[in-house]
Amino acid sequence: MAINRKDYPNKIETGLSANNDYTIFLYRFMYEKKEYSGLIDLADKSAWGKKDRITFAKGELVRIKNDKRDSIFNTEITLAAYMDEYWKNVPAGKYKSIRESHYDRHVKPHIGMKKLVDLRQKHIEDALKKQEEANLLPRTRKQTMEVLNPAMKKAIANRMIQFNPCDGIKIKLPPTKKIVVNATLTLNKIHTAIEEEFKGDPFYHALFLFALQGRRRGEIITLRWEDLNFDANYYVLRKTKNNEEQKIFLPERIKELLNQFKENEGWVFQSRRTGTHLVDIRRVTDRMKTRLGDPKFGVHYLRNVMVSAMAEQGLESMHLSGALGHNDPNTIKKYLTMNYLKSSEMASDVIDIIVEKAKN
Repeated sequence: MAINRKDYPNKIETGLSANNDYTIFLYRFMYEKKEYSGLIDLADKSAWGKKDRITFAKGELVRIKNDKRDSIFNTEITLAAYMDEYWKNVPAGKYKSIRESHYDRHVKPHIGMKKLVDLRQKHIEDALKKQEEANLLPRTRKQTMEVLNPAMKKAIANRMIQFNPCDGIKIKLPPTKKIVVNATLTLNKIHTAIEEEFKGDPFYHALFLFALQGRRRGEIITLRWEDLNFDANYYVLRKTKNNEEQKIFLPERIKELLNQFKENEGWVFQSRRTGTHLVDIRRVTDRMKTRLGDPKFGVHYLRNVMVSAMAEQGLESMHLSGALGHNDPNTIKKYLTMNYLKSSEMASDVIDIIVEKAKN
């Protein structure tokens, strides 16, 4: 029903007036070039005096105005317009560019024009269904949730929506663990291939031996010369998955290779083209795949090979966890502190034993 302003002739203050018995108040104000109006109905507060009702109505108007000001955008904003603003506040980095690209290609075309306040679980599920019909892999479809979920939580925090439409949506990923059969033989085969493929190239030779020791790609390419202690035979990982610094054993063979291109400071694996650390190692990884005839080969796969070989050699699970840089050896964590240095040294010793046995 339309509001008749003539029914509220008693001006209380700018933007607020009352009916004749001061039980219903009309408010009107402008915000972001848009007019807002409504009624504050206190007819059921008959026990209150006129002065009390006026005081309450003034306070309620302040609250209503604050609610509007607390909203960054109006209720007409589309998901696409909201995401344009959202990306501006996401820190730059690898994941931002990947996720923004995924949103632009696989989410925006399907639901970008939906009003943010109208977005529901069904709309997101429909978009995911279209992605599946386009033969996108489950891991790629899961990126949709990795994009939308934090964005919707931010919208809730800014009072733009009341509920998260991502809640309850699950995308089941197929098992990705690569089973390594005859890991000891596989490790020796890979070690031999690394020695042969990068003979005379200590740079990549050392890089892949680091990987064979169980190091993650990011841990290797972000190593700095300042973090290597050649005298004490260890190096410190500053950037790890669990965000803790770890002291790791430096094998003699890798140390020999590093000494061939050693610097005093800077990135150990510095890109000769950009001057920063390496980012893309697909070309040299493809060389190893070709030499081995194994499409599964990769830096992360080597972690599976290494830890499987260590287990075949009888290394205890706590030390396997330490060699890989894990800080959670299940419940034993409650009683023991993870010794990354000792565990990685033991793993390195076992690798040397495997390689030497194969030579004899």
